[in-house]
Amino acid sequence: MAAINHPLGGVRRPLGLPVPGFRINWGVAAAVAFLLFAALLPVLQNSFVTSQGFDVQASQRQQARLRSEISLLEADVARLTSQARIERRAQEIGLVKAGDPIYVTVQEPGPAPAKLPAEYLPPPAPEPAPADSWWKSLLRWRPW
Repeated sequence: MAAINHPLGGVRRPLGLPVPGFRINWGVAAAVAFLLFAALLPVLQNSFVTSQGFDVQASQRQQARLRSEISLLEADVARLTSQARIERRAQEIGLVKAGDPIYVTVQEPGPAPAKLPAEYLPPPAPEPAPADSWWKSLLRWRPW
């Protein structure tokens, strides 16, 4: 009856249980892991480069769109700042050309602290350097 239940004569073990005498060869396992990594590396690099290419194309499309918007805005500025349009708009709102200008001269000086930006004021007068003491002037004469 034992031969019927076990035709090969061996003891059957369920899957997942270690077989006695079986040892994992870590060198082979490391080699297999390295080969798997080496096989997957080109795939990962290719997918990274492909996604970068899509990002570059999206950036180029956005750059082209922005350049076209800038061109349209420059055309609007050129149209709005034309001399003929400005004169026409001035006539529409009732402005007329100015006559001869009147110049007024004022003989009185302005307020003491000038109310102008510093870039339009004359530079301040340089202060004279303080005189050296007599002993420093003597030391300068000596050839050391």
